[in-house]
Amino acid sequence: MSAVLATPKRSRTRAADHYLTFLMLVLLGYSLAGRGFAYIGAPPLFIGEVLLLSGLLVMLRTGGVFATVSSLPGTLLAILIVWVMARTLPFFGTYSFDALRDSVIVMYGLLAFVVIALLYDEPERLRRLVLAYGGFAVFFVTVMPIIYPLFQLLNAQIPTWPRYGVPFISLRPGEVGVHFAGVALFVLLGFRRLNPLQLAMLVFGMALVAAHSRGGMLAIVVPLAIALALVPRSRQLAPLLGIAGVTVIVALVLNLEIEVSSRKLSVDQLVTNAMSILGTTDTATLDGTKQWRIMWWDKIIGYTVQGDHFWDGKGFGINLADDDGFQVVDAEDGQVLRSPHNAHMTILARAGVPGFVLWAALLGSWSVFMMRAFLLARRNGDRAWARLFVFLFCYWLSIVINASFDVTLEGPMLGIWFWVLFGVGIAAGLIYRNELENRSPLPH
Repeated sequence: MSAVLATPKRSRTRAADHYLTFLMLVLLGYSLAGRGFAYIGAPPLFIGEVLLLSGLLVMLRTGGVFATVSSLPGTLLAILIVWVMARTLPFFGTYSFDALRDSVIVMYGLLAFVVIALLYDEPERLRRLVLAYGGFAVFFVTVMPIIYPLFQLLNAQIPTWPRYGVPFISLRPGEVGVHFAGVALFVLLGFRRLNPLQLAMLVFGMALVAAHSRGGMLAIVVPLAIALALVPRSRQLAPLLGIAGVTVIVALVLNLEIEVSSRKLSVDQLVTNAMSILGTTDTATLDGTKQWRIMWWDKIIGYTVQGDHFWDGKGFGINLADDDGFQVVDAEDGQVLRSPHNAHMTILARAGVPGFVLWAALLGSWSVFMMRAFLLARRNGDRAWARLFVFLFCYWLSIVINASFDVTLEGPMLGIWFWVLFGVGIAAGLIYRNELENRSPLPH
């Protein structure tokens, strides 16, 4: 009887492989069309929810389910998901699907479990993902420096989804910047070579983001600096820096300015954005939005850490911008805000101090897990593995940085990328340790 009911391994493998292809296509769609791609489907099952639910079904048919919580980050994620569910379900009757929508900042973490199970069940899938990202890197750096400025210039002419009024392509600078950072990391760490024209396109794309978004600038600069500190030898670093240097010199000599939406792409704009991160500028827009964020974050700390919502937060479902008195129309996509421009403050406001502590422990434990895997690989002379761990960590860190300045993890465009990288990192660490354990000892 059990033999009849058992699912053949070949069938399970085929389903998992098909799902992995589906996952990669969805990630590609989010990276190229952003919020416009997210509206494929019908409420409450948009493309992100279909990806999650189908992934959970496939995961249950693999042999890697127990690996999902075999690491400390995986265990902490499971606990955090339970806590968020406890702070979501009581509000479903009042806020309906808004409660579920707000909870995805953590609930998309279930995708991390799906990825861990699939890759641990068949480690060859990890290699397939890395190879696929190499193709994505070349494609993204070729088309996005064209798509992004065209979106900014022709936004009003782009067709929209009939029911929602959202353009088919809707890109935020931070989202684009994260993926430019990922491509740059992939190239500098030696996984893929780009020709001079592609390197120039990469420099141009990163400059576009840096001129448009301070968070996007940090999401590019900080991970690249960390990666180069951990793996200083890079054959493509000199060409990349050379192209960037020549570009800056030409822009200064010719005083070049490119109008992109409300910001100009120029050396002066890049310097102004950098200065606004470190201090104040004479630009009302930059200083004003910075002060607005700080005031809102201070209020959240006031009613959680120092106030009545210490243990429970305000829950998932309530519009925090309305309730906290900081409602504005988001300048990037014209939508009414629901959450502060900081994922960590969102967790604190909605899940209280216990939820925030779990969140901080989750981020910290995953970072330690990845750094330990990197150091282990470097100590054993496994350079490819070491570079892979640096790539995954810095790519993921780029999203964390962007999420500290924008509404990022609250949506699927980068939220799903974040949790997929989280899952790939854990799976890669577990697979590498298994590989070390299975290596034959050297003869004496």
